[in-house]
Amino acid sequence: MALAFAARRLPAAARHLPATPAWTSASTTQFAGMATDAAAATPIQTVVRHPGALLEQYGVAMPPGTAADQQFAVIKMSGTQYKVTLDDVVVTNLIHGYEVGEIMEVDDVLLVGSRDETVVGRPLVESAKVRLLVEEHTKDKKVVIFKKKRRKGYQRKTGFRRDVTMLRVMEIVP
Repeated sequence: MALAFAARRLPAAARHLPATPAWTSASTTQFAGMATDAAAATPIQTVVRHPGALLEQYGVAMPPGTAADQQFAVIKMSGTQYKVTLDDVVVTNLIHGYEVGEIMEVDDVLLVGSRDETVVGRPLVESAKVRLLVEEHTKDKKVVIFKKKRRKGYQRKTGFRRDVTMLRVMEIVP
């Protein structure tokens, strides 16, 4: 009953889509497009291909001005995940060991995507790297900590500024 109710709320074009997308085939569901480790026989990464023609067939429009070869990546640094594209500025916790102007390579790439395909790592994408330029070591905006106990005359106001590193994405190597 709930499924029929949900189907009525979909746009007319979406109600008549096939149950299985056109890019899915029997070989796709049987680990096609996955790189495997010969020793462990477990998939290392999954490749999902979604050509622009199929996206447009189902009514998914890319934003205007999006280049077909533009890539993005999801990287992991200091226990935090960031989605980055070329020329993005990433503000992260202070990274020791790099001076301003140095190039830093991040090998912990969880996902690399473009308009035509997405490579999902399990847990990391092999041989993928993101090169980052260290632009600045600075302090973040002040966070005000205000403590008060009513009717007791107790008030404390302190501030905190964390040390941050600003990085610019120079290159995404799939």
